[in-house]
Amino acid sequence: MPTLLLSNFNLHSCYMYQQLTTLIFDLDGVITSEKKYWNTARLTVWDLITSDSYLGLKNYFDEGEDFLSKLTLVGEKVISSQFVYELKRRAVNSNWDLTFFVMSLHLLGILNGVKANYPEAWSSIFKNPLPIKEELARLRSLLQKNKYNSTINDAPIARFWEETQLLTGTDVVEYVSLFSEKMLGAKLSYLQPKADLWQLCYHNFQEWYETKGNGVLPDEDTILDLESIRLVLQDLRDRYNYTLGIATGRPRNEVLQPLSQLGLLEYFDQKRIVTYDEVLAGEAILSRSGNSQKLGKPHPFVVLKALYPDENVGVFCSQEFQSLERKYAAYIGDATSDVVAAKQAGCLSIGVLTGVFGDKMADKQQTMLKDVGCDVILNSVLELPMLLGNNP
Repeated sequence: MPTLLLSNFNLHSCYMYQQLTTLIFDLDGVITSEKKYWNTARLTVWDLITSDSYLGLKNYFDEGEDFLSKLTLVGEKVISSQFVYELKRRAVNSNWDLTFFVMSLHLLGILNGVKANYPEAWSSIFKNPLPIKEELARLRSLLQKNKYNSTINDAPIARFWEETQLLTGTDVVEYVSLFSEKMLGAKLSYLQPKADLWQLCYHNFQEWYETKGNGVLPDEDTILDLESIRLVLQDLRDRYNYTLGIATGRPRNEVLQPLSQLGLLEYFDQKRIVTYDEVLAGEAILSRSGNSQKLGKPHPFVVLKALYPDENVGVFCSQEFQSLERKYAAYIGDATSDVVAAKQAGCLSIGVLTGVFGDKMADKQQTMLKDVGCDVILNSVLELPMLLGNNP
């Protein structure tokens, strides 16, 4: 019999589950697999560091002649699963942020080597900053001219984790800029969140995901057996009459297309599918009124938008509105950002132990979810009918 973590599950909890009418799902690690996204992040960082179009540091990761054919074997050297787990534990759930984060720390290690070995060149770089593509080209020329054999340096990563033990969410990514100042004694504007380097990582990530990775990256897949997931969604909607929605950090086309191909899109209320597109649109509306608030998880915006599709974005930013109880709804996710978003939206939080980590890290993931107040933790979405199916 499947095991439920019921540390927070009591008679009061049973009553709360009986009130449920609406289930909002995160996608990656819950329904869809994250492998394609994580391998896209690995390809993006590898390309930016080794390609002659960027830094040109061949074999920086000691990957041999053909990285692309060995992606699943050597990708761990670029971005390890443990690294991703640490970011998830800190409620950083964006693959673009992951890519920017890793690229920034590798770049800082390389720049630190330049500062130590070529002080005059470093002085020029510091005093005369260039747009990021030109900056990488200048750095590539310097490294090649001096035959500087830079290889992977994990020290900046270890130091960063040590300095940020208490940070979570966007604070982790925003600390990259301050970390560069402390490490190099210089403020590099392109290391700011959403600045030049983030944008370069974002655009290259999307190129690899959408076109350049064809034949290299795996196809979109479900985290568990497709037919089993389909039957669960069908039961929840048709047999037990739950309204199903989606709240994810994926772009809209990367939700609709794969779910349609997998035959799962039909089970979700189309008005209750909230994606990164809605996050960007909401942020744009806020910015026009001088509000620079970010709406990605762990902010509850995506969950609340799925519950109130026609409501104004400004309402979702109201502490009074967020504090209302919505025990008729539950948000199902696999990361701390999902739990925090659910709690801040006044919903129940249902955690699942699926994802790339698998059984090896299930205990850590369970602890991670429990520590941020997840109401109940399941092995997977396949256990949802057992938890909810007997409720009216």
